[in-house]
Amino acid sequence: MNSAGVQPLSPEELRRSRRAAIGGLPRDVKDAFRWLRGRVATSPLLPLMIRRALLRLGGVQLGAVVRGLDLCRFESEHISIGDGAYVNAGCWFEGHGRIDIGRDALIGPEVMFVTSTHAYGPQGEVSRAPAYGEVHVGDRCWLGARVTVLSGVTIGEGTVIAAGAVVTKDCDSGAVYGGVPARRIR
Repeated sequence: MNSAGVQPLSPEELRRSRRAAIGGLPRDVKDAFRWLRGRVATSPLLPLMIRRALLRLGGVQLGAVVRGLDLCRFESEHISIGDGAYVNAGCWFEGHGRIDIGRDALIGPEVMFVTSTHAYGPQGEVSRAPAYGEVHVGDRCWLGARVTVLSGVTIGEGTVIAAGAVVTKDCDSGAVYGGVPARRIR
């Protein structure tokens, strides 16, 4: 039998998950308060000042002047965005790992910061339990539309990432990256 791929739940795990639906109510209540970091708090119907206030109440650390923030999703509890940054519409700050965006960074529309990953074993078996890493974007970076930045990545200061790139490894300061996976262009 090939053990590659996601491991199936055992019969005992299936029984426990049904019982956990009731025991998980406290977590559900906690998750319900995520609206302070979710699309309700980033509705373009709200003035920017209100959006920033709601995000700060939800635990997002925002610099004094951060613009944009329309229809974004802030899932991680550990997000900081520096002064002068612009976060375009539809960005997603996924997982529970730390995400740091530097000062004066420009984040294009629908950029995704992914802090979760799943470990895999020597025969290709994939763990169901996520692990979380960090993402760091330096000062004065520009990430184009629909860039995906994966867990464990640091993007150096003044770096440009071309639209649609998938950043899987650290990026040097002052360079331009593009492609899937992202490679240094210049």
